[in-house]
Formats: sequence, C-alpha cells, structure tokens
Amino acid sequence: MTVRSMFTSRVRPRQLGSRRRPLLALAALAAVGLLAAGCGSSNSNSGSGGSGSQGGAYGAGGTPTTGSTPSSVATVKVASTKLGPILVDGSGRTLYLFMKDRPDQSACSGACAAAWPVDHSSGTPKTGSGVKTSLLGTIHRSDNTTQVTYNGHPLYYYSGDSKPGQLNGEGVSAFGAEWYVVGSAGGKVEGAGS
Repeated sequence: MTVRSMFTSRVRPRQLGSRRRPLLALAALAAVGLLAAGCGSSNSNSGSGGSGSQGGAYGAGGTPTTGSTPSSVATVKVASTKLGPILVDGSGRTLYLFMKDRPDQSACSGACAAAWPVDHSSGTPKTGSGVKTSLLGTIHRSDNTTQVTYNGHPLYYYSGDSKPGQLNGEGVSAFGAEWYVVGSAGGKVEGAGS
C-alpha cells in the first residue's frame, strides 16, 4: 500500500463523515420545524355561543376570544338585568340582535362580525332556563358556519363587553342600524347600556 492510497483512504471517510454531519443537522432542523408547525396553535377559541364566544367576549372558562367556536353547541338562557330578563349564553354573556337583519338572515359580516361576533353553534342549541324552545333556532351563514337565532333574530355578542353581565352594546348604532339586547320573548329591549 502506498502512502498516497493510505492518505486517500483516511481522507475519504473523514470527508464523507464531515459531509454527512451538516446533512444530518439540516434534516434534524427540518424535522423540528415540521414538528413545531404541527404543534403550533390549534386556535380552538375555547368558547361557544351560548356557548358562542365572541370578540372581546368570553368563551367557556372565561377565556377572551375573537369568535365563538363553530365546533361547540351553544346554550341560550335568560338572565335578570337592570333592563329586565334578557338572553345570555351559557356563561352569562349578553346576546344582541341587529335591526338591519331580516328574519333568519344576517346582514353582519366582515368588520361588522369582528365588532359584533356571531353566536355560533355546531348543532341544535341547548335551551337554558327561561328560553322558549320553539323560538330557538339556527341559520347557515355564507362562511359555512351556523349562527344561533331566537324568534328569527340572529344572535351576536359585542366586542365591547369584556365580561358576563355587561350591556355595553345596548342601543349602539353601528354598521347601518341599531343593536339591542334580546328580551325573553324574542324582541329588542330598549334601555341605557352599562
């Protein structure tokens, strides 16, 4: 064996090994990146409309959300307030109606729905205390989600309500019409907001 062949045989394994190390490191980095992307946020918006959690409002467990989770079933019930008995979700968050809506048809989307998030439900909403089952329903929205209705009024939250029991959206004029809390009979309730 010549000196040259010994030198070549020693250099080659080192060269191959040194070439493999960056490739292995690169492959490991790629795997970590894919794993991180897969484990990233699974934006479950832990809320539901009455369960319907909405923007600036609270979802199940009191977590602020930007919208109700379409994959959960909403609950609607009646709560006693300074305006009288009104509709709230299962967490006690105030529900509103929009005077621009038509029966079983929402006129609120885009920026409107960001300020007045929809009360979503993945199925037939649950009837809470004081709610008439015959008045509770749903509609299908253009974004393929389901919105809770009461007496034909699509239901919303107000992003300005930061906790259950607030009525900050009452009587607000925005997006072309007024917004009101919903009475137990299914109509608007007029009064001063909190």
